Amino acid sequence: MERGYRPGSRLDPAELSAMLASSTTPIREALSHLAGEGLVEARSGGGFLVPLIDEPGLKDLYAWSGDIVQLALRNVRSSLLRSIELDPDSSSGADRAAHLLHRIASASSNREHGEAMERTNARLHVARIGEEDILGGTGDELQALAHSARAGDIGLLRRNSSTYHLRRQRAAAKLLRGVYRDE
Repeated sequence: MERGYRPGSRLDPAELSAMLASSTTPIREALSHLAGEGLVEARSGGGFLVPLIDEPGLKDLYAWSGDIVQLALRNVRSSLLRSIELDPDSSSGADRAAHLLHRIASASSNREHGEAMERTNARLHVARIGEEDILGGTGDELQALAHSARAGDIGLLRRNSSTYHLRRQRAAAKLLRGVYRDE
């Protein structure tokens, strides 16, 4: 998630077990679990890879994130929205975005919205790392989302969320270049 392994990189359980001072069995179990979450790709021969991300797939993930927010706002508990703040302890814009969107989705009376956002946030994390450098102004967007949530203004929150997610969908190609370029 922190770009330690580039998309398409092989994840060798033996190397990971040596690095983590663990046996390979729990490493394989963890990789299998991550494959179920879509964070790792399991190959038929038993190998594991960091999934490749393409532009349509990234656009779909951002669209899905926006859809989750819109669905959650249909069943929102206003008292929970009014308590939403940006995570003051996180220095990462990617972490702040994930925390805020998860809190908004979790304000729904349907628990599945929060859980779906949590899984989507994990898959979007690698692209979100570069959002501030590539898009700029992401802190202001997050502040606007948090402000409209605290104000309990569902209409404004819907519009801010749509703007936030559409901006990222339109910039998917640029965000992917940031993911794939050498660092």
